[in-house]
Order: sequence, then C-alpha cells, then structure tokens
Amino acid sequence: MSWTVILPGQPPSGNHMYERNAGNQGQHKKAGVETYQAGVTTLVRAARPSGWKPDGQIIVLYRFHLSRDVDCTNAIKVIEDAIAMALRPEDPLYDRMFLPQAVFKETGVKKPSVEIQLIDPQDIRR
Repeated sequence: MSWTVILPGQPPSGNHMYERNAGNQGQHKKAGVETYQAGVTTLVRAARPSGWKPDGQIIVLYRFHLSRDVDCTNAIKVIEDAIAMALRPEDPLYDRMFLPQAVFKETGVKKPSVEIQLIDPQDIRR
C-alpha cells in the first residue's frame, strides 16, 4: 500500500534549520521551520490510512514544486523529521528507517508544494 500527501508551501532548508541562542547557550529550531514541520506532522497524521503499519523501512518519494530552487537533500531532512513525528512520535530517530528519493523538481511555481508518497517496501516485494 502507498499513500500520498501534498504539503503546501516552500519547504525550509535543513541548512538553516537552527539558530544559536543568545550567549551561545546552545541552539534551537527557527520559528519558520517549527511551524512548517508542525503543519507537515498534522497533514501526515490526517492522511495516514488506518491499516497502514509498515514493518521496517519506508520508501518516501518526493516531488518538489518550488517557487525558488533549493537543495532537495536539505529540504528532505526538514520534512523527514516531521513525518517521523507523525508516524512514531515516541521514536525521534524513526526517520532512520526512511529511504528518501527525490523524483521530480520544478521551480518558478506560484503556489509551491511538495508531494510525498509513502510506500511500504514489503508491497513492492510481493
């Protein structure tokens, strides 16, 4: 089984995910990144089919429709963290099970979005 979610908006880059606190007291996520990830988490939770319970790895296909060009690898990191939180909030490292693949990218789009398709590899092997 596979399923698709459309994530509206231009994804932030993982290169610019964190900012330092005053006085170099560590770092925290930038507000725009947290807001984007919260939206992704909500959309993924809502779209997840009730019977979808992959056992192991998950293939995640990314189709980028962007207003401005970004390094897909950096955008994927931001999105993967949010997907992991949606699918398994008790395991913050769950994204290690993802097999990400950017399969399409276009730029200059007026209404940017990212389409993600989640696939249980067991379905491909059958």
